[in-house]
Amino acid sequence: MNNAMSENHPPEDRKLAEQLAKTGDLMDLCFDETWLRESAAAEEASGGYVEAGLMMREYVARSRTVSHEQIQQMRLQSILFTELQHWMSSWQLGLSFEATYTQARQLIRQHLQALTPEQQTWVDSLLAEDEQVLEASQKVIRSQAITMMSQMFTQEDWQILADTAAQGMAEGILQVRHWEAISPITA
Repeated sequence: MNNAMSENHPPEDRKLAEQLAKTGDLMDLCFDETWLRESAAAEEASGGYVEAGLMMREYVARSRTVSHEQIQQMRLQSILFTELQHWMSSWQLGLSFEATYTQARQLIRQHLQALTPEQQTWVDSLLAEDEQVLEASQKVIRSQAITMMSQMFTQEDWQILADTAAQGMAEGILQVRHWEAISPITA
């Protein structure tokens, strides 16, 4: 390696250049105990944020400003939307699934902004349970998610979901008609 590389680049760049010259594959470093320890130490020293380049700076800066409440809201939505997707898959919506599922998520988000005291208690219990390392069969609170979401939906919400599903199915059928007109199936 030339002196210009040693003088103008940080040590980690030199290490990467050496590895590339040596094996032709930077991923080989993942098997080097010394490099792994040094990387872990660098991450620890930087407060747990090791950037993957300039394009990540904005993401890292924003991730540092996320509040505890926002993180809890993301965790809650992740849990509920996973359960919602499983539940709605059983509805046999076919072509209209995606539009109806998207609408249902939007409705759930609205309801999460105005929880009843009972719902808030359940949400708090759900998040506490999620922090525990449990088997799926042991997640008693999570098993109540479908019941809680179905109770959140108002009669108007159910009508919105039905209309969304019907509209999605109609669009799907009209799309099939369009494709048939363009390229008719020959027997």
